[in-house]
Amino acid sequence: MRRGLSIILAGCALLFGQRASAGSLTVFCSSSGAEMALCRSETQAWSRATGNTVTLVPLLSDWGTILPLYRQLLSAQKTMVDILVMDGTWLGTLAPMLGTIAPAPDDGDLAPGPFVSAGREVALPWYRDIGLLFYRRDLLEKYRLPVPQSWDDLAAEARTIQNAERAHGDGSLWGYVWQGRTAESLICNALEWFGPAGGTIVAESGAVDLDNADARAALARAAGWIGTISPAGVLSDDEEAARGVFQDGHAVFMRNWVYAWALANDPQSPIAGKVGVAPLPRARASEPPRGVDGTVYLGMARGTAHPAEALSLMRYLTSRAVERARVVTGAYIPARRSLLDEPDVRAALPVLATIRSALLHPVLRPMAQTGVDYPRVAWLAANGFHDALRDRHDAPDTLHRLANVFEVMAHRGQWPGRPADKNALQEKTE
Repeated sequence: MRRGLSIILAGCALLFGQRASAGSLTVFCSSSGAEMALCRSETQAWSRATGNTVTLVPLLSDWGTILPLYRQLLSAQKTMVDILVMDGTWLGTLAPMLGTIAPAPDDGDLAPGPFVSAGREVALPWYRDIGLLFYRRDLLEKYRLPVPQSWDDLAAEARTIQNAERAHGDGSLWGYVWQGRTAESLICNALEWFGPAGGTIVAESGAVDLDNADARAALARAAGWIGTISPAGVLSDDEEAARGVFQDGHAVFMRNWVYAWALANDPQSPIAGKVGVAPLPRARASEPPRGVDGTVYLGMARGTAHPAEALSLMRYLTSRAVERARVVTGAYIPARRSLLDEPDVRAALPVLATIRSALLHPVLRPMAQTGVDYPRVAWLAANGFHDALRDRHDAPDTLHRLANVFEVMAHRGQWPGRPADKNALQEKTE
């Protein structure tokens, strides 16, 4: 990891030394082939229209290394980057180092809206993602079962199909695979289990809402899946591990992100044409469909020498025309609500018709409420949830202990969600 950061930092220093023109922007983009190709074509179109130039820098494939890289770049005396592609979980800690984005009249069309920290807009949503339920449509049809609406329904159907298929010789089939590794992925799963009454660790008001009956029941329910409908190894699984099990035909249900849809239906996939997707189940079937929001954002360095040009490019990249082209070309979920029902967008991404209800009720992780403390909050919560899943009797104690720790952190004056904390954070960001 350190070697990778050093190489990129050295490359950025060389690049910065070569830049001289007033309208020259440096933009970080994903290193994946599809996204880099879209970044290149979109920024080139803006360059031709404005006369400015753009240099793209590919990010490391391991996104776990990018946050420390960004921290180093944004803290440097001379800014080596103008625009950054950011995972939503990084926004709270990077916000003090990001430039202010002037509001625009059509910001209300963005969902979720621009990220605000200490009263400043610092990031624009670029494209969306959301936690979803993938299922073996052929197996549900075989056993005449509906798509589960509640977690209890899912457990019952998973057990029924798993046991029946194993009895017919498929001993490797499991009912449900998900992400139990001690990481951000587990935070996402847990918040989806909790439901509206179980809270989101920290409420929008800044109040810690973790220690409650619904959260305790959710963790106990998930712990009961392990070894029954979910393999014990699920506690070490991330998204790709879960996808591998599901795509190889060894699971009935899977929780994952939108990217898994195209891969599961690739002609080379063993389950191509047999997969369905739906909003995740809920604690109570009567609750609206929900999934954790996985939006990717754009922001600019606070020390950029070209704030007007950087803002112009970000506004172009998040415009209706570019987002429409991006979903048609690359099957990205647009961040603009007004595009979700357009026929060409629906044709390019058919799953939108099924998951649109979940997009209307995203579960937001508490990045805005916890500010620069979010990485620490997430690390503590993920470890606590993991421990509770391993020891089914530990959930109440774990949640109570975590809530107490977060209360102490909140009162240190670092969390902008509490009125008394706002001035302290403002001082930190100016």
